[in-house]
Amino acid sequence: MKQSRYYFVIAIIIVILIASGCKDDIDQTPTKKINPAKLPTMISRNVQTLLSDSGLTRYRITTKTWLVFEDPKSAHWVFPDGLIAEELVSDNDFKVKLSMKCDSAHYDRNTRMLNLVGNVTIHDDEGGEITCDSAYYDEEKSLWSLNSLVTITNINGDKIETNQMYWDRKANKYYSESFIRMQSQEKVLEGYGYESNDKLSNYRVRKVQAMVPVGDTKLPSF
Repeated sequence: MKQSRYYFVIAIIIVILIASGCKDDIDQTPTKKINPAKLPTMISRNVQTLLSDSGLTRYRITTKTWLVFEDPKSAHWVFPDGLIAEELVSDNDFKVKLSMKCDSAHYDRNTRMLNLVGNVTIHDDEGGEITCDSAYYDEEKSLWSLNSLVTITNINGDKIETNQMYWDRKANKYYSESFIRMQSQEKVLEGYGYESNDKLSNYRVRKVQAMVPVGDTKLPSF
């Protein structure tokens, strides 16, 4: 009988030691810290929604995936699967003033900067079209920076090709210091330092390199 109690006490001691050992193992396991700035607070799928600014409906957003990050220091939105954004004239008739499409996009809510990447296409309500590899839009300044393989075409088919172009929507003008190739119905022109209105109808090239009337031998594309 005494021997049975002895074995019972030994068994209890062994269980306590095992439990203590397991607890020590758990406590010694390092915990991984989570950075809330790198985790989205909201993930939305197959979205089409309207966005308002100052009480007016300004944009219509269509996207497959919308990641929202609400960290105060770096609040931003990410559209990893592409974005269609339409700027609306007003919240009454929802007429589209400008439409933008790209493979992916990032919007910084603090700086109000929109970054479009991959197969960027921009259409205005007057029939103009812009294509490029990437574009930045400063919403505060209403200024576009268009980059890499930029092509701008107006409603008449006049076309500008360059690697960088700025579009100031407040001043309604394009300007660039890069090499440009312009083709209109009358001529093909190449040079550096370009400025025009946003219809491409009134322009100036500061350093003309070559100019050929349409119908003659065309200049090679850069």
